[in-house]
Amino acid sequence: MKHPFTYSIAVLYPKITLFFWVTNLLLLFSCKKNNHHDVKPPEIEIEYNLYSANDLSIKWKLLTNFADKQEAQSLAQFTFINHSDQALGDEKWAIYFNQSPRKIVEESVDEKVEIKQINGDFYRLSPIKDFQLEGCDSLKLQYKMRGSMIKAADAPCGLYMVWNEGEENQTIIAIENYEVEPFTTPEQLNRFTYDQTPIPTHQSIFEDNEKLSLLPSKDLLKVIPTPFQVGNSMGTMEIDRSFSIQHEVGLRKEALFLAQKMEVVLGAKMRIEVGNTKSRKAIHLKRDTTLQVNGVSTEAYHLKFSNDEGVSITGNDGHGIFYGIQSFLSLLPIEAYQSRQEILKLPMITLLDAPRFPYRAIYLDAARNFHKKEAIFKMLNIMAFYKLNTLVLGLSNDEGWRLEIEGLPELTKVGGFRGHTLTDTSYLHPSYCSGAFPDAERSHGSGYYSRHDFIEILRYAQDRHIKIIPELNVPGHARAAIKAMNNRYKNLKKAGQEQAAKEFLLVDLADTSRYESVQHYPDNVVDVCLPSTYRFYEKVVDEVIALYQQAGTPLTTIHTGGDEVPNGVWKGSPACFNLIAKKEELIADSSDLRVYFVERIAELFAKRKLRMAGWEEISLKKDTSGRYIPNPDLVDKNLLPYVWNNLWGNQDLGYRLANAGYPVVLCNVTNLYFDLAYDKHPNESGLYWGGFVNTRKVYEFSPYDVFHSTTHDPMGNRFDFEEDYKDMERLLPENQKNILGIQAQLWSETIKGQEMLEYYLFPKMIGLAERAWAGQPEWVRIQDDSLHVAGLDSMWNIFANTLGQRSLPRLDYIFKGFNYRVPPAGFVVGEDSLLRANVAFPGLPLRYTTDGSEPTVNSELYLESDSLKVGKNVRVRAFDRKGRGSLEY
Repeated sequence: MKHPFTYSIAVLYPKITLFFWVTNLLLLFSCKKNNHHDVKPPEIEIEYNLYSANDLSIKWKLLTNFADKQEAQSLAQFTFINHSDQALGDEKWAIYFNQSPRKIVEESVDEKVEIKQINGDFYRLSPIKDFQLEGCDSLKLQYKMRGSMIKAADAPCGLYMVWNEGEENQTIIAIENYEVEPFTTPEQLNRFTYDQTPIPTHQSIFEDNEKLSLLPSKDLLKVIPTPFQVGNSMGTMEIDRSFSIQHEVGLRKEALFLAQKMEVVLGAKMRIEVGNTKSRKAIHLKRDTTLQVNGVSTEAYHLKFSNDEGVSITGNDGHGIFYGIQSFLSLLPIEAYQSRQEILKLPMITLLDAPRFPYRAIYLDAARNFHKKEAIFKMLNIMAFYKLNTLVLGLSNDEGWRLEIEGLPELTKVGGFRGHTLTDTSYLHPSYCSGAFPDAERSHGSGYYSRHDFIEILRYAQDRHIKIIPELNVPGHARAAIKAMNNRYKNLKKAGQEQAAKEFLLVDLADTSRYESVQHYPDNVVDVCLPSTYRFYEKVVDEVIALYQQAGTPLTTIHTGGDEVPNGVWKGSPACFNLIAKKEELIADSSDLRVYFVERIAELFAKRKLRMAGWEEISLKKDTSGRYIPNPDLVDKNLLPYVWNNLWGNQDLGYRLANAGYPVVLCNVTNLYFDLAYDKHPNESGLYWGGFVNTRKVYEFSPYDVFHSTTHDPMGNRFDFEEDYKDMERLLPENQKNILGIQAQLWSETIKGQEMLEYYLFPKMIGLAERAWAGQPEWVRIQDDSLHVAGLDSMWNIFANTLGQRSLPRLDYIFKGFNYRVPPAGFVVGEDSLLRANVAFPGLPLRYTTDGSEPTVNSELYLESDSLKVGKNVRVRAFDRKGRGSLEY
């Protein structure tokens, strides 16, 4: 398999293109034969509907990103191929699709059709008068969009055709014969003239990897994340089924967890005993509240192997013991995860360890595309293995509401599903390729967590020492909730319950405000001046609190989003006119309403002993010049800003907030946005508005010196450290304590299913774990640029080797295996015809062919020592232990 995303029609371009054209030729040939035998009299009009999905094929091609001389505009082309023997005319049909939210240049659309942006990324293509696509013929239609498109994932998706729309006999047909043509030229692969990021090739990848070298196993990291202190001793300890687990009172849950893991690798249950006999044939779990490592007590642990006393795992608290267990499990040989072993040989080492940051997290967006409960369980397992302790779960956004709330069934009935609609009354319109049908089994756009599901998730996370923080977006990114409450209003009003209908309404029905969000929605912001908005959020918060109570898990924080509120909101709201008139000494105009809203929600939370979290905007206000600055009036309101923006002059924003007294979680887009593509290759799925993020970018993130790890802008231009950052605010030493930790973000616009989720997560997540837990590396402290880079390169070589030789092979099997990204092979052929090849994670096998065929797991293994002479048809791919191959560049 060439690419892990089997859903994508664009990934096997040569084969699919050939198949597509052969199929089309056969269909056209067949079509012409039918025309020959079934000629219709020209005077007879036939009303024809393309009810068969095979009657129409569509191709899409990006022609150029240089369609305009002044700004980035892309020119694209649809090709319609009619395989039927009847003409497609100008009535009763339309094609709907999603395309990543860029504004269409409407005057550029081919005169034969109209393409309209309905909302967000939802488009409608319909014929205009005299449109005609003859039977067995094809037609090309061009249009422009603002901005650039360099990925196959940028192409229109989720295409379907609607016949007789709005009529009783309306028919919807998914377009099955759809192809995205390859991106091959510089005008397709570059984002206008200012794009300085090189187009990746197998030669450039080889050059990027040249500083890496294969290391012997003794030089690899014993555990990731790297412990604070590692003490080595000679020899190994053999652990078999005769070992027991002995634990102190109060640690039975941790003992059961360890026993379950050992049963998987040994094939038999270990005895669990209360007490401590100091047996050499036992794993001892103990608590020592005086344990402190590097000044840190919470989550600290001590792991020790002894010939006399067996294995001891001592923690300052339950968390520390749990993480000591994880380190113990990471020392198991990889073969133990592949198949059961009778004897396990572990190195005789001693670890003293505690985390650098108390907050180590991933944000997972389950709203834009849904992730099933089972995918969450698997993610929690691997997060725990790498000592991450917080999952922020995005449960609401414009495109979905994913949590059942008792008393408000419309939230999931309407907001939990997407399908064909122009009114959003029964469910939301399609987004992010979700297609025409509101079916959770057929579409990643539909689905939600029942109350029972969510309680299960909470308990599962707690057992793995992970907190779940729910994100419930307000005031922006709230379209799903707004449409759901509009549905509630309409139904109750129709039933004559006017007062009940307005109880949780989120918009003023007389509002004439005009605005457009970043994702091009004109209807996604709640009205912060309506009392019903606060009743709604209070109701939701109280129901969420009840779910945590039923699960027996603590709830301390709710993430409110709070970001990307567009200009123009509330300016036409009668409710806001009235509020401003009443509070004119506090609220001068609509621009002050955002801060007013934050204060109201913070007060609501304070009454429930909750902390209000949100993206950085919740803690900012505009100064007289219009620049966002930390809001001193909210420092004491128990807010927790998550700072993602470290670009466009905001590289120091997290430090400005920390120095102003705010606790801060760093979420820097340049290093920690996992939904950004690994690189620029057109088949490497992901976004790129903030640049590209690979595993090394995550690894080199420096929380206390973000300037050194913010090296390039999104277009690949290198920042001048001395010039660009000279006037920016540094983090004061006394305010380092205000950096609570770091968090990676995984937004789901381009993620469709668990395999893609895992591909985006790994191996980036391992780099996150290292930076969140392990102490500050030596290279960060080096001020000389050349020495700084040399130190980073040296440590990265060790980390990359550990990934290639240990971590990724383990991921092939642990928790039934993960669909991590296998990095592409780099290779060059010299003038002497010798093949030289490498890979980003030394130790992964490379396989090659010399006849131009695609390398498979059965192809010849590349060994550097072979001095292999090859011709121009050589191809090389990297593989994992299960035979999955990388993309070819």
